[in-house]
Amino acid sequence: MSDASSDATVDAQDAPVDVWVDTGPEQAIWAASATTLYRFDPVARTVTRVADFDCNGEAMIDLAMNGAEELYGVTAESLMHIDKTTGACTVIAKGQFPYGIAFLPADATDAGVEQLVGYKYSVYDRIDPDSGAVSFVGALISDAGSFTVSGDLVTIPGGKTYVTAFGFNPTNGDAILEIDPASGAAVRLAGYTKHDALLGLAQWAGVPYVFPATGGVFSVTFDDAGVALKPVSVTYDFGDAGLDASVGDASADSGDAATDAAIIDAAPPPPTVAWRGAAVTTRAPSQ
Repeated sequence: MSDASSDATVDAQDAPVDVWVDTGPEQAIWAASATTLYRFDPVARTVTRVADFDCNGEAMIDLAMNGAEELYGVTAESLMHIDKTTGACTVIAKGQFPYGIAFLPADATDAGVEQLVGYKYSVYDRIDPDSGAVSFVGALISDAGSFTVSGDLVTIPGGKTYVTAFGFNPTNGDAILEIDPASGAAVRLAGYTKHDALLGLAQWAGVPYVFPATGGVFSVTFDDAGVALKPVSVTYDFGDAGLDASVGDASADSGDAATDAAIIDAAPPPPTVAWRGAAVTTRAPSQ
């Protein structure tokens, strides 16, 4: 008589096992003009045009992205969810929203969950990303003077939260302030940049990047002297828009100075994207 139980036994070593592997977030910072979505690869240093926004004709003001890499946008009239492939917008709520928005990672909030927050001038609000409900949190109060938010904020996971702001002195340009993400108040003035309208701010591997309204991409460094912006040598791929160009430190090495100068002078001017905002997932690496 055979033992039926032995026939039904399965060797555990032969059983299939589902293993979930976190491959990490997409290597991308998302940036926007008023009409178009772009993808900036901070390692390859490429800016790729993704698609024009389909947002009922509403101009994009800023972007935000959560840990699930879902992209949100805000216009003068709406809070929207954005398809990262097509640029199509789905309205979450209509109303007047902060113009500088970002998701705080869970470790930067008292509740221990990521939150969508934003500034309008110096007022700091929390936004429900599902309903669009806005609740007052605090204000951008600084011992270093009076500031109004220029356009964006970012948190380096496990680290500090920064916001771009202007202090009404045009010779200084925009400032970068470190803030308390729980209250919106400024902790310290990191420094002035000598650049205006820093409307986009994001980070990758612990390096902040700014996207000015005047175009270009700049990396940010902090030291005892304050803040320094360094232009990033970027290759632009505009796809069907018909413009591919590199911009950075123009160089030529023909062995003849006059020839080199002519090559540089003949190079096409760098493309200019009038940036309105930027965003990166809260899971982006911090180092």
